[in-house]
Amino acid sequence: MATGWARRRGWFVGGWAGRLARPAPAQLALLLAVVSWHTATNLGGTAAAVGYGIVVTASMSVLVPWGTDLLQRAPTWVLPALAAGCVALLVVAFVMGLPDAYGFALGVGSDRANALDVALAQLADGRYPYTATTYVGNPITPLPGALLLAAPFWWVAGTAAWQNLAWVFLLLPVLNGGWRLRSRPTVLWALTALGGLEVLREFVIGDDLVSSAIPAVAAVAWTLRAARGRATWVLAGASILLGVATCTRPHMLLVVVIAVAAVGMAAGARRALLVGVGATLVWVALVVPFLRGGVARFSPLHTVAKVTGDRALTVGMIAIALGATALVVVVLAVTRPSGATGVGWLCAAALFAPSVLSLVQRLLVGPSAELDLTLGAAAVPFAVWATASPLLRPPSARPASPRAGRTVSASRPMAAAPADSEPRADDFRRRRGSTN
Repeated sequence: MATGWARRRGWFVGGWAGRLARPAPAQLALLLAVVSWHTATNLGGTAAAVGYGIVVTASMSVLVPWGTDLLQRAPTWVLPALAAGCVALLVVAFVMGLPDAYGFALGVGSDRANALDVALAQLADGRYPYTATTYVGNPITPLPGALLLAAPFWWVAGTAAWQNLAWVFLLLPVLNGGWRLRSRPTVLWALTALGGLEVLREFVIGDDLVSSAIPAVAAVAWTLRAARGRATWVLAGASILLGVATCTRPHMLLVVVIAVAAVGMAAGARRALLVGVGATLVWVALVVPFLRGGVARFSPLHTVAKVTGDRALTVGMIAIALGATALVVVVLAVTRPSGATGVGWLCAAALFAPSVLSLVQRLLVGPSAELDLTLGAAAVPFAVWATASPLLRPPSARPASPRAGRTVSASRPMAAAPADSEPRADDFRRRRGSTN
């Protein structure tokens, strides 16, 4: 009797022990700790950065399974209420901003937030945007796709920072595979948005490294789903969205390569060619008009200076780009990802590479080299998506037994299993004899 009670509580292997052994939340926590290192160090030194890494790892490893279990047993209104509460907290944090005492440490007034506003103001005045500089004198970094995505928010609200609200909220249905909320993806979203120090910092002050990657996650997810469908025009539309959503930073082109390879493995070479051509044409249409005045004027290329030390189009820059592409191709050939988990983690690894390169340069050159671990922050949305995706897989289909002489024919397939494989709260109450 005691053994059965303990098993229901999940105290044996396969319960809490099995859940804590799952590596994906811990990997996500490690990523959050690394990209948040600079911010945590500004707040409290190295001890604070190490402490934050320990806390966020423990939180992800414990709160994800624990919170999921609680929400599965709770009344159905609790999960939407939790999501609404998190949304309200994020809105208040964005509108109120950071306390003045923490403004300098958390980078208030970042020129990443200012770059989009300056570039869009230049375009609105009919001027070339990439010869302008931010208020601290740095060149404009975002690619034309980022300007296109931010333009509606700048036009309505006067600043592109308001896009952070839309994109962080968009991540919630992307993780849930639709508008129906599920407990584990929702818990992951809340912990990342509110507990990811760099994620929250960028969200509040208006930086776009994290938020600009969320439309790319949505585009990749839609592309993978459309690749398995029958409508070619839907896949063509997804490829266009993929091109726009990834044309935000130069290294986001690697996401296109990974998505095309995944489509090829899941749906064949023709569909992969459609996605690759569509996304590439969008990149060409967005970037080429801004290159007509010369590559030297196209300031987004200055990002390579963070890893090469030179803002010009150098042999080192070309070698790094070709080497990164070759490495991605080799990894794709070995892993052959076709689902959200493999694709998400590969995209996260590719987008985290700038942080690794910045660290390598610092180790090789010394303190004179700039160390910016936040450069890999765009990997976070893909890592969250990859962590959440296994939680949405339907249970494996079982052959149906015929009833009253009826059989299931090929012309009348069974209905697909529901996308949510989590047990419902009513099932738990029924099993445990709850009267609540």
